[in-house]
Order: sequence, then C-alpha cells, then structure tokens
Amino acid sequence: DFGAAREYPKEFVDGYLRIVWANANRDEKTLMEMSHKMNFLTGEENDIMLEAHKLSGFTLGEPFASEEPFDFRGSKISTRLSKHSSTFLRHRLTPPPEEVYTLHRKLAGAFMLCIRIGAVVPCRDMLEDIVRNHDFNDGLEPPTL
Repeated sequence: DFGAAREYPKEFVDGYLRIVWANANRDEKTLMEMSHKMNFLTGEENDIMLEAHKLSGFTLGEPFASEEPFDFRGSKISTRLSKHSSTFLRHRLTPPPEEVYTLHRKLAGAFMLCIRIGAVVPCRDMLEDIVRNHDFNDGLEPPTL
C-alpha cells in the first residue's frame, strides 16, 4: 500500500494536528476555526452538518482525551462514528482536503486493529509528546498542553 508511505505537506500536518488536539480537548472553537481554514467546511453548512462534524471529531478525539488508557474495543467507537455517515452524505458541501482520504484510511486501519486485538492504550501521553515536539510553522501559537 503506497498510501502508507505518503508524506503530507507541512501546512496540512500543522492544521490537522491542531484539529486532533482540539478534538481531544473538546475545543469546539478551535475545531471549527481549523476546519474552515483547512477547507473541511465552507462556512455555509447547516446546523445539522456542523453538529455532526463536531460530534464525530470529538468522538475521534476520545482516545486522546484522558490520561487513562483507552479501551478501543469497549468504547464502541466505530459504531458511534458510523452514525454520522448519512449526515455527511446528505449535508456535506465540499469534499475534505485530498490528503484526508489516505490519512483517514491509515487511522481507520489503526483503530480497527486496536479494536480487534482489544488494545487498551494510554493515547493521551503519546499525543502530548507529539504536540510538545512538533514544530508548528503556521503562524499560530502552539497548542497549550
């Protein structure tokens, strides 16, 4: 799978990492600002789409939200995420950034593997290390840990 070896532009990585951090911290303001900046959203979405975008983001952020190890199997995270699919199909006004297709395929595979093997992982520590050591070059203040 050549997508697994794909590199992403620095600007995309900076923005996407900010979105992951916002999701982990249930920071709706930053999530929506960065989602607009990165063209996940146009600014013309209806409330149904905005709520689904927020809730799916916060659900994806759950593994990183707590210092406690995250139980991927017990969380039923894939079932809860799938609830938003029909909303995205009906109400999305723009496709997400091109890079998202391969990245989300990788992330879905990692999540599914963790579910399959019953992984319980302290994800927050890993995310904090990544954010702490990442060199943000987007002109914004680094996220507060």
